[in-house]
Amino acid sequence: MEFIQRFQNRSIRFKLLIYFVIIILISIVTLSTVGTAVYKRSIEDTTNEHTIQMMGQVKNNLSHYFEEMENILAYLANDDKVMTFFAEASEEMADDLEASKLWAEVEKVIEMYENRHPEIAGILMVNKGDQYVSNKLDRMIRDPLASESWYKQAVNNPDEVLLISKPIGRNIKAEYNYSADQVLSFVKAFKVPNTNQVLGVILLDMELSIIQTTIEQVSLGKSGFVYITDENGGIVYSPVNPIVYRINSEWLESGYTNFEKMINNRSFQIMQDQFEHINWKIVGVFPFDESKSFVIKWQFYTVIIVLFTLFLAILVSWFFTNSIINPVRKLRRIMHRVEEGELHLRFEGRSKDEIGQLGDSFNKMVQEIEQLLHMVYSEQKGKREAELKVLQEQIKPHFLYNTLDTIQWMAQDREADDIVEIVIALTNLFRIGLSRGNEVISLENEFKHVESYLIIQMMRYEGKLSYQINDISSQLKNSQVLKLILQPLVENAIYHGIKMKKGKGHIQIETEIRDFKLVLSVIDNGIGVKPEQLEIIEQGLKNVGDPEHKDGFGLFNVNERIRLTYGVSYGIQVHSVYEEGTRVDVFLPL
Repeated sequence: MEFIQRFQNRSIRFKLLIYFVIIILISIVTLSTVGTAVYKRSIEDTTNEHTIQMMGQVKNNLSHYFEEMENILAYLANDDKVMTFFAEASEEMADDLEASKLWAEVEKVIEMYENRHPEIAGILMVNKGDQYVSNKLDRMIRDPLASESWYKQAVNNPDEVLLISKPIGRNIKAEYNYSADQVLSFVKAFKVPNTNQVLGVILLDMELSIIQTTIEQVSLGKSGFVYITDENGGIVYSPVNPIVYRINSEWLESGYTNFEKMINNRSFQIMQDQFEHINWKIVGVFPFDESKSFVIKWQFYTVIIVLFTLFLAILVSWFFTNSIINPVRKLRRIMHRVEEGELHLRFEGRSKDEIGQLGDSFNKMVQEIEQLLHMVYSEQKGKREAELKVLQEQIKPHFLYNTLDTIQWMAQDREADDIVEIVIALTNLFRIGLSRGNEVISLENEFKHVESYLIIQMMRYEGKLSYQINDISSQLKNSQVLKLILQPLVENAIYHGIKMKKGKGHIQIETEIRDFKLVLSVIDNGIGVKPEQLEIIEQGLKNVGDPEHKDGFGLFNVNERIRLTYGVSYGIQVHSVYEEGTRVDVFLPL
């Protein structure tokens, strides 16, 4: 709850920025998570499809070679010379010249197929008389070929073409001395078409390199591979890879065409397919970590993109929130200054949205307030002017001045210089105070007015009061100020400061320019003001128009006149230390 409360108390900009970032972050994380999952699934599907395609390609190519070898066996079996070789087989045939000629013709037939198909390592024909014909194959020892296992298997299965991988232990040697691991043997019994009598067997050795070439042409990633097994699970061909010997043949017998196994602490995908008619299998193996490495790279780049996008989103959100908040902050600043009394300020909006409409409403409100204040001020000013005119009528300035002049002449005749001085001061006091009804006078006249007042007061208090008025600079003499602002302050200094003090009092009046404002200062060494009373005075100076402070010190009236005329940026400040003295600063526009 405390966290929620603290968050609610934060600025609108901060909250908007957090909201935008959360929304964008959720969107990006969701998209990246779903995208990664889809990409991972797509990689797996693509890898499986590629493996199936490569295995199908190998299977089709090998099936084509197998069919071609079977067709060659069929062609040989239907050849007239070959048929004659099997049909006329006898023990005496080997010494017969005609038989030798026949064998030579059969060898030519064999040679023709061997030349056309370089993948054929050799062709061997053995008839029931244990006589054989071949260009590249020969009997190792004199044991009969008809007693070989491959011969008997062909005789026992006359309708099938037997496919024998790694034909080890045969009584056959090759012209080029290749090993049994390098060939694949196709064996077919020769039988009479009408009687199905078996007259011999044809053996064809195909070089295993053709399978090697076919398999090496396909690629299953960086470390994936394809290999071939026979019907017994024996490996017909596999590339050099230690993983192949870790694959249990029982896994391939499970019937699953696609499964996953752990080999050497690595996860492998194993797929298998079967050759038709011969029960051989083609197996594809590839590690999962290769496909996963692409996913990991994808995730890494996704994180980078997410962070970069989030950074851009924060920047955009920052500018976006600024576009909303800056007008609000501008309006808030103007409101604060209006609260201080600067009613001439207006909000200037660049748009007509809700904030612009709010600013227009604020401008109308301030304008109405300013009009009301101006109306009240005009009424009060009118009243004061009327009162002043009544007073002026009562005083009859010209009659008063003439009377004072008469008194001055009479005092001069009797050489009463002190009376002359006080009469002159009183004359100046009235003349400048009335000022023909003007509210604004020059700073020079304001200083003459307060000096006249001080002369009269010095006469009254004799040796208890002294004063000093600093010279005014020439550039400030003609500055226009409200009249009668210093005399009430000097009066306060005398009656509330110096009068309450034992000994002689002194008043000093200064003028200066401070922060582009005209500052008039009245300084006394009177009794000063107690802190609690000073706090009340300061509060009264801030609360212009408060009835509680209407009566009492004349400085409240002076302060109110200044602030009503020039605004709340101007007025009076009081600084005082009890039993040391008081300084009153008057701030006026320059």
